Amino acid sequence: MYHGAFGDRLGRSFHLNNPPVLHSRTRRGARLAVTELRIDQSGYGMTSPMGSDDAYLVCLNLRKQSTHELWCDGRSVCSSSYEGGTAYVLDLRRDPIAYIGDPLHSLYFYMPRPALVEAREELGRNSIVDLAIQPSECFRDAIVSSIGQTLLPIFKQAAAANQALVDHLLQGLCAYMAATYGGLSIRPDIVRGALAPWQQRLVTQMMRERIFEGISISELAEACGLSAGALARGFKKSTGMSPHQWLLSRRIDRALELMEGPDASLADIAFHAGFSDQSHFSRVFTQKMGVAPGAWRKSLTSSCKRVEAA
Repeated sequence: MYHGAFGDRLGRSFHLNNPPVLHSRTRRGARLAVTELRIDQSGYGMTSPMGSDDAYLVCLNLRKQSTHELWCDGRSVCSSSYEGGTAYVLDLRRDPIAYIGDPLHSLYFYMPRPALVEAREELGRNSIVDLAIQPSECFRDAIVSSIGQTLLPIFKQAAAANQALVDHLLQGLCAYMAATYGGLSIRPDIVRGALAPWQQRLVTQMMRERIFEGISISELAEACGLSAGALARGFKKSTGMSPHQWLLSRRIDRALELMEGPDASLADIAFHAGFSDQSHFSRVFTQKMGVAPGAWRKSLTSSCKRVEAA
């Protein structure tokens, strides 16, 4: 079961052990969290998949990145730089992964959409909410920055002694983001001819559940009340790829997680990620990632050794 992109789970995506994290909960019990991530060397490489979740990460950048490359739903959505003190938002429904080129120091605020909906309702506003910020959009916000700077010293102190302050700041930031940036979604995949949001969620969930054996277009179309052709066209309009390409991308995501372990062979990884054989896995991996899986694994091992030696 997926438990949210914070703490150890987020750290694993960045190949970091036990990053510091602060927690809170809303009145209805929705989890809020902020994780501090720090990478002190350059050329770190790609993150691993964070997992799909109906939640956002609000990322406060404390150091400049000369190269900020971000992929969502298997598509490149950003290739630029950002300055220290800026922020951006990741929609965890879109399977974000990133390339880390420069030393990194950031705070990642985990905000499930139910917490944002709850905040909007308490403010007397419409409960239908998305954070209407494109993933490629870096922005400056004095409130986000100030809350982040206030929380930084608490990571090094006894969290329990400061829990009331942590609750106040995290819940306050959630309410602020919901009030200031909440609204109807401006996600680029909600366009004319695309699947309805419920159809896209259903199709992707069905494919995740059948990641090993695969699933036919006709089954997906029947579940959505569409013809096979309309389903295929709508899905590509929504995600930028065909259902088959999307399924292969999720298998690659699974393979990337398995490759973090040093013991499994590439043949075993191919099998457990749902590929027919190692040759098929190697061909798809190289096409998607631009490097063979063996070379990727070697670079990942080198990155981990650099972190341990730091």
